[in-house]
Amino acid sequence: TMSNVFNPARLIENIGHCLREDALVELGALKVFDKVRRSGADPGERIRREMDILRSGYANLPKLRDGDLDGKWMVTEYFPDGTLDKSPGRFKGDASEALKAFRPLVETIGLLHNHKIVHRDIKPANVFIGSEGQLVIGDFGIAYDEVAKRVTVTHERVGPWDYMPQWGDTGERLEKVEPSIDIYMLGKLLWCMVSGKLRLPREYHRRDEYDLSQIFPSDRKMRAINSILDKCIVEHEHHCLRSTSELLESIDEALETFKRTAYLNEKGELSLPCYVCGTGTYIEETKDGGKVRLERLDSHTRPQGAIDVRVFSCNVCTHRAFFSLDAPDE
Repeated sequence: TMSNVFNPARLIENIGHCLREDALVELGALKVFDKVRRSGADPGERIRREMDILRSGYANLPKLRDGDLDGKWMVTEYFPDGTLDKSPGRFKGDASEALKAFRPLVETIGLLHNHKIVHRDIKPANVFIGSEGQLVIGDFGIAYDEVAKRVTVTHERVGPWDYMPQWGDTGERLEKVEPSIDIYMLGKLLWCMVSGKLRLPREYHRRDEYDLSQIFPSDRKMRAINSILDKCIVEHEHHCLRSTSELLESIDEALETFKRTAYLNEKGELSLPCYVCGTGTYIEETKDGGKVRLERLDSHTRPQGAIDVRVFSCNVCTHRAFFSLDAPDE
């Protein structure tokens, strides 16, 4: 009878009820090292280098699931949100969030530098977006390890041309690879994150078409980002920051400035984090050109005339603060 006829569609439907979606921890990304580079450089050493680095267990590195040196393959955790080059607008125009996400990445690169390892291939395509939004640096195939066997041959040039400094792009292998190469590339990565673009030619971040303060003229935070870039994206190596610890100091200084400095938001409105609770934002009470007249007092609290001010109150704790009519400049 028809009821005894094999029905593939019905079988698949029945099996489907027993299936579940894969959990993220059950998924992995396979990487095969099957490319033999010029002059016969062995890809086996590259996979060994990358697996050794991933086994270090540092934060903001992909977790190594499995690997085989003889088979020249490895499996790392899977990142469903992909890499930054697939989401160039993720931090566009948001200096604070970009810098907060950028900082842990710099810390991880600093730990590698402490072990004499230079990444040499930092770019949006090698930065993964983690499940909680954190940035994860991958692809250590050409990483330089001062105490290990070189993975490049004598006349081999390595690294992404759009992101590497001029002093690192000599047309052949560098005999001495300094951490400043990574710092330069980190600077370009930060510019990409904030600008929402994927390519900054050479050291042109101060040219009008690439200047963040020109791209986002109403956001005063871009000045702090430019100040960081000035120390990283430089033409001559001796002008570059020498260590990630120096870069972290600049980042922390900018983040602290963001907490206490008034700025204009994307609507052109004055925005300032509350000095008291730290979570709320001051909202202006004197709208439409309104102002409040306060008595100016000297050190002995005697009236010395009056001053016009703008009044703001926190939208969380209701703390009130007074600003000059020229705020945020004063």
